[in-house]
Amino acid sequence: MRTRLLFLGCLATACGGNISNDDLQFLNALPTREDLSAKLPGAERVWEMGSSRQRVAPLALGELSQFYANTRRAADDFNRGLDGVFSYLEGVRKSSPTTRTPEFRIWGPMENPRHPGHEVRFKMERKPEGFTFWIEFRPVGSDEAAWWSALEGRVHPEGGSRRGEGTLSILMAQMRDHGIQEPWFMGLERLDVDYQTSMLPISVRMHFVPGPPGSGSETSYAYHELPGGPGQMRFLSEDMDLVPGEQREKVAVLSRWTQDQGGMAIVEATGGDVPPGSTATLVECWDASFRTTYTKRNGESEEGDASSCPDVSALGE
Repeated sequence: MRTRLLFLGCLATACGGNISNDDLQFLNALPTREDLSAKLPGAERVWEMGSSRQRVAPLALGELSQFYANTRRAADDFNRGLDGVFSYLEGVRKSSPTTRTPEFRIWGPMENPRHPGHEVRFKMERKPEGFTFWIEFRPVGSDEAAWWSALEGRVHPEGGSRRGEGTLSILMAQMRDHGIQEPWFMGLERLDVDYQTSMLPISVRMHFVPGPPGSGSETSYAYHELPGGPGQMRFLSEDMDLVPGEQREKVAVLSRWTQDQGGMAIVEATGGDVPPGSTATLVECWDASFRTTYTKRNGESEEGDASSCPDVSALGE
């Protein structure tokens, strides 16, 4: 997973020079890793302790929370989905544009060492409604008409530096068609992201779009955050066995957490071993050490103290 989009991170040693105040208007419109990353407390080693369990069996109180571990894995996958893009943009921020016009900035082109024979550039256009931007590739030695987009985005600034709403799409199918292959996006058509940082809670949605039927699975994440406070993530798993039996269910998870008082997951499962027309439910809470403090299955069977679940009401319904 760490190799995701590393091919984009080739601008960190781009041309030096001065960055003008007008350049900063372009750069300050772009989101940063800190703005859009999921901030779930806990180290990676914690979710590794529990992430191998796909069978969600009842846990004894005090054990590592299964759904904290699942949420930890989802948050890490969410962050890695854009890791290479942010690495690239961090390189852009450290360098001055190579081309300036009143409403355009271009950084590059540079040769792409990860994919010999290709060069890459970053381009931004300022419009009355905001900015559009592209990461573009072309074969080395080609003319201007040969540029094609691997990433497209737009941003509408509002509320200050790096604040606003925007979208971006990583075009995996386009990249494959032009001879750029990465193992992690096999079977995927594109990755779509939309976000808003101009009001609280901050929200980010990520959607992995599969290619032709049978080539991959559709995956979505939705993240909300009150800076320095609680956060939440919604995600869907089609490879989890929540109900006793031989089949796996389609499981929707809403996890909410505090920074220092634990969190909770509200889980709904359909299909698999769940009777047709029915939904299996589970509520699980964990403490600041990510240990299970309370569980309730199907609105009936419960274990532990419900008052141990943290207050996450600041996130709304």
